[in-house]
Amino acid sequence: MNKNPIKYGIIIAIIILVFVGAYFIISKLTEDNSLGYEEFLKDYEVNEYIASYVSDEDMAKIYLNDYIHNMFYDVEKAYNLLDEEYKTKKFGSLDNFKSYVDGLEYSTYVLSRYYKKDTDGYIIFGVYDKNGNFFAFKTKGVLQYTVFLDDYTVEIW
Repeated sequence: MNKNPIKYGIIIAIIILVFVGAYFIISKLTEDNSLGYEEFLKDYEVNEYIASYVSDEDMAKIYLNDYIHNMFYDVEKAYNLLDEEYKTKKFGSLDNFKSYVDGLEYSTYVLSRYYKKDTDGYIIFGVYDKNGNFFAFKTKGVLQYTVFLDDYTVEIW
């Protein structure tokens, strides 16, 4: 019996190609495009971004949370974020500020109310937590701020 191996190889290759082609055609026909992935998977260009809206209340929360995090986990950074004049009059030294922070309780800082005031070149967020503690964030840009922990030690605006 003389079998032609080339003939059988070609037949097997054709069968494999038919099955692979059928698989891709069936998967393409049953693809679910109703989930809206096209926009999410868009190929963005360089420097292209998706705009998002952040409210003034959200910004006040962000400043409060950022500063509270620094107070309890990077006290030196929190001290350096204090306004220079305020820092000198209120605390005088990093050790005095550390003593002040040691007397505070981390879990009590939740935004209760806030206000926003535009001044010459600055935006000031006055923030009150649920325990009545006051923070003023004098912002120069997003997360570029100095802090006042009261409104009577120095003039904020």
